[in-house]
Amino acid sequence: MSLTNENKAVEVNNSIMPQEEQPKYIIKDLVSANKLKVYIRIELIDREAEVDCKEIFDYLSEHDIVYGIREEEIKSFCKEKEYSKELIAVQGKEPVDGKDAELIYDFDISSENKFIEDDVGTIDFRNLNNVVNVTKDTVLCHIIPAQEGEDGIDVYGNPVSYKKGKSASFNYGSNTHVSEDELKLLASADGCVEYKNGKVYVDNVYKVNNVDNNTGNIDFIGSVVINGDVKEGFSVTAKGDIKIRGMVEGAFIKSDGEVVISKGMNGMGKGTIVAKGNITSKYIENATIFTESIVYAEALINSEVVAKDSVVLRGANAAIIGGTTRAENIISAKTIGSKTNPETNVIIDLNRYQEELKLFESKRRLNIKIEKDINDKKNEVRELDEKVDLIASSSLDNENKNAVKRQLLLKKIKLNNDISDLQRQLTEIMPTDNIENHKIICKGTIYSNTRITIGWMKYRVRQDISYSKVYNDGNDITIAALNPGDIEM
Repeated sequence: MSLTNENKAVEVNNSIMPQEEQPKYIIKDLVSANKLKVYIRIELIDREAEVDCKEIFDYLSEHDIVYGIREEEIKSFCKEKEYSKELIAVQGKEPVDGKDAELIYDFDISSENKFIEDDVGTIDFRNLNNVVNVTKDTVLCHIIPAQEGEDGIDVYGNPVSYKKGKSASFNYGSNTHVSEDELKLLASADGCVEYKNGKVYVDNVYKVNNVDNNTGNIDFIGSVVINGDVKEGFSVTAKGDIKIRGMVEGAFIKSDGEVVISKGMNGMGKGTIVAKGNITSKYIENATIFTESIVYAEALINSEVVAKDSVVLRGANAAIIGGTTRAENIISAKTIGSKTNPETNVIIDLNRYQEELKLFESKRRLNIKIEKDINDKKNEVRELDEKVDLIASSSLDNENKNAVKRQLLLKKIKLNNDISDLQRQLTEIMPTDNIENHKIICKGTIYSNTRITIGWMKYRVRQDISYSKVYNDGNDITIAALNPGDIEM
């Protein structure tokens, strides 16, 4: 009976013990490889179950996920019962990577021709702008430094390092240098900047084979060397010398230095050379020439030539035929004019000589006046000395004598100072240029119909003149035999 009762008691006890509650859902998470995101997934056991957002927060806390919890998204997820979706519950802070440094070129590094098109669409094939001129210390390229980034924070609150930006450097060649801050590449000399094989350099001599449609016109800050020809209609302008190993057709050449043309120039009636230095050419035909120095050639044919110094023809022919040749000092040739009697004009310009002569005369007259003033004041000094001697032997008492002598001495000091000032004003006058130094030298023949102008005097050759020099003696045109000094020219 007791056993039965015990059994019953056990049954009673079993019936009143609470049965263990089964979970209605399971929370699962997935942390991204970079630890910057946490995905939450809900696996429902009871399809009618509801998920409390607090349980998600507690779950994250239990897994040490502390940064970037998206509370509003989690609350909305639970409220809308979007359990079938994967929820991005946590979003860490992404690191901001540093920005790479940039190398910026301050000139066009493309190798394409740069055509200029006018308003009606016509392309100028002669002005291709292929030469990029730079002066010393011009910035050729510069670096924008790499920029710092910002660290991120993962979902566990740990820092996430950013990736640093890559640096940049210059690849530079001759005539360039890097600035002190290492952020700029500068030109070390005047010249043209070029970019070849990834390298920047400056060349102070621009070299081409020919000047034609392939190169276009040249405008360069340094010197130019042309191994071939300059074609008709093109121009070459340079701050330095221009050396042309071929010939020049109807082109425009301008140099702040010298111009040398190995095979000569046929200007075709429109070619022009302008230079500050000497112009040297095998021959010059149908062209206009101007230089502030000397023209050297074997022949000048039907050209307009002006030289601020001299024109010197050399070689077997050394001829000036037709046109007008003008110089300020000497025109020297073997032949001037031609048997066929084309009109040939040779002119010696005496304007600068006359200006220098006027300046000389002005200085000479001023010196004469100053010397007269000096002599007058020296005479006054001598008179004062005589007065001092008279006062010394006079009957005046010592006090009056000293007072008068003091006044005379002060006047003498002032006069001596005036004399010194006047002597400093005297100008040293060098002998002026001799008018006979400005002349035409002919080592062969000056043919008839040649027109000669020297300063204000004109002379027309009516009979051939041989082996002579022609100059203005101040009163008339003089024709004289050459002397050895003339022949050396």
